[in-house]
Amino acid sequence: MKFRLLYLLPAIFLAGCGDLLTLHALYTPEDQVFDPAMEGRWENKDNIAVISRNGDYYEMTLSGRGPAATTSKWEVHLVDIHGLRFADILPADQIGHMIVRVKTEGGKLRVAFMDTDWLRAHVPHEEADIERNRKQAVLTLKTPQLQSMTAKYALEPKAYDKEIEFQKVR
Repeated sequence: MKFRLLYLLPAIFLAGCGDLLTLHALYTPEDQVFDPAMEGRWENKDNIAVISRNGDYYEMTLSGRGPAATTSKWEVHLVDIHGLRFADILPADQIGHMIVRVKTEGGKLRVAFMDTDWLRAHVPHEEADIERNRKQAVLTLKTPQLQSMTAKYALEPKAYDKEIEFQKVR
């Protein structure tokens, strides 16, 4: 099931995204990486993302466009798994990490959330009741197992939603 996580993840790219959360981080301090190409202002027709390094993580402020636009803050940690870069994103005022594949090249930032429907069929998870008639898929894997699961599906196209593209603004 894909839906907007309005109560949990305000305005995340103003598009439907996976609702799969993990209780544990995808990275450890030892395998976390930093990429200066991530830093800066990124825009697409729906959103503006500003990413800056803040000590041992990146801070991302995401703002929607339009009259009903909201702004949210995120803590972002990068890790390389199976030759691909992933971001572990955590809302500043909530619990639950999200796993996002990220690519930066040629002034473009491409992000792809893991496809919840596909992963639910392939990965053991818990279903948490978050409100009346709505469930939240939650992975309870510890970091090493979460990294193994991510590596297993890193190159599987069906494991990801459609990429969302941002253009760097200088």
